[in-house]
Amino acid sequence: MAEKRDYYEVLGISKNASDDEIKRAFRTKAMQYHPDRNKSPDAESKFKEINEAYEVLKDPSKKSMYDKYGHNAPNNQQGGFSSGGFDFSDMFGGDGIDLGDVFGQMFGGQGRRRGNQESAASSVNIEAQINISFVEMCKGVSKNFSMKVKAECPHCHGTGSEDGSFTTCPHCHGTGRIVQRINTPFGTMQNEQTCPYCKGSGKIIKNRCRQCGGTGYVEVSKNYNIDIPCGIDNGGIIRVNGGGNTIKGKTGDLIIHVMINKNRIFERKGNKVYAKILVDPLTAIIGGSIDVPTPWGMKKFDLPAQTPNGGEVTFPKVGLKIKKGLFVAQEDLVGIIIYAKPSSYDKTSINKLKELLNSSRNKEVEKYLKDIESEIQ
Repeated sequence: MAEKRDYYEVLGISKNASDDEIKRAFRTKAMQYHPDRNKSPDAESKFKEINEAYEVLKDPSKKSMYDKYGHNAPNNQQGGFSSGGFDFSDMFGGDGIDLGDVFGQMFGGQGRRRGNQESAASSVNIEAQINISFVEMCKGVSKNFSMKVKAECPHCHGTGSEDGSFTTCPHCHGTGRIVQRINTPFGTMQNEQTCPYCKGSGKIIKNRCRQCGGTGYVEVSKNYNIDIPCGIDNGGIIRVNGGGNTIKGKTGDLIIHVMINKNRIFERKGNKVYAKILVDPLTAIIGGSIDVPTPWGMKKFDLPAQTPNGGEVTFPKVGLKIKKGLFVAQEDLVGIIIYAKPSSYDKTSINKLKELLNSSRNKEVEKYLKDIESEIQ
């Protein structure tokens, strides 16, 4: 058996990597070498190697043993099913055998066969991400864009063959399935899986199509006009039926993830929109008309007298629009009042303010001073 690589090297991390760094590295590597996505000859073996490394490094006790002894740890249970140096993964046939399939068959299940079928079928679906502004989220918006999708090759009509000629697959003899018999301590077991040579079709193309290279599809640009409803949540999903790839006569969907950009003025909490509103301190004290930023533009509202700094004031029917059945309801907007720096006043105005201040002491300040005075005496 080839010498195993260091697990940290496999995941591309240092020995001091945190749990989150180990998990992120595993996800990145697994996506890169997953056999459904990577068609290179060594993708499957690398994918298994990545899984094996992660199974050890994510477990604190296994990781500790590996850090001390490496692959020769006593009572080693790293890298699959092994005990005392006897590697069950070798016994089950090494490369090309999926242990998930083996144990699925052992206990009467379907192993990964159903999962593989589902992943093959779902490959016609495609995903995209759209970023919209906070204001667009509040109002709803239409977006026009284009992206590449897979469509049936017009030259070979999706067959992948240049002249329509095929031969029976010599590996599965036209059945589209291959059966492997595996000797185990529990007896001989049978593992059936999709033929990797003909991809389950039972046929091998004689002359590959010169336009699509035998895949049966080509990439084309497709235009979309998407209506994003008002009030959609951050990360909300819109599904466009029939907007995905067309492969072997099946057309999938386009799945759009809608992300909402942060806004320096507005913030959403539930169905409420909160807005930071900067006001003159004197206006907040005596009350008066102020300009309020809303998703629908600037609006005039009256600010109640004696509104404190940081206080919340509700402004009706200028917040988020939410669809409720056949109707659309508009929520209120909550303003967070923030005192601006005092304006510059002339001497006459300052004298008037002094007279007002001397005639009416702030009770909160007076209580604070009295309490402090009693503590420091």
